[in-house]
Amino acid sequence: MRLLKAQNTNRRTIYGRGVQFDVDDQVYMESTNSIRVPKGTTAERPANPENGHFRYNTTDNRFEVYENGSWAGVRGVTPVLVGITQQSLGNGDATETVFGPLASGDPEFPVPAAAENVLVLVENVFQISTTNYTLEQSVSGNLTGPNAPYADGWYIKFTSAPDLNKPVTVLHNFDK
Repeated sequence: MRLLKAQNTNRRTIYGRGVQFDVDDQVYMESTNSIRVPKGTTAERPANPENGHFRYNTTDNRFEVYENGSWAGVRGVTPVLVGITQQSLGNGDATETVFGPLASGDPEFPVPAAAENVLVLVENVFQISTTNYTLEQSVSGNLTGPNAPYADGWYIKFTSAPDLNKPVTVLHNFDK
């Protein structure tokens, strides 16, 4: 009985086109041309994306990647220098816990990098981030609260509702 033995090479080529995989499935492209990535509108996003998916969004005209449960734009733009923004988010009514959306004045970087980069005051009393509030994103009305649904954007969500007629003020853009 004779056996055929397959020869193992370090790289496998796809249809002789200069795209190769090595033994660890790393992709090599030996070309001076370009790569075409999947593209489509916001409405045409994959139904079940996974972290690391990459595509071009023709609605927003930018690349985006799926990470931590949502699509995020791939940043290749320097933030607009808008300075520190003071924003009044209305008055407490003793029931509403969600205030916003934040308006940074910078469409490419509409949100602070973290809740710690926002100063929140309720009637001039400083609120501690992650203890008194969190920074949350509303996408397609997913954010819950007494006055839901909320428009798309970034919001301050308090752990308990500010008292009646207490003004909520936010200072942000410290990280811009």
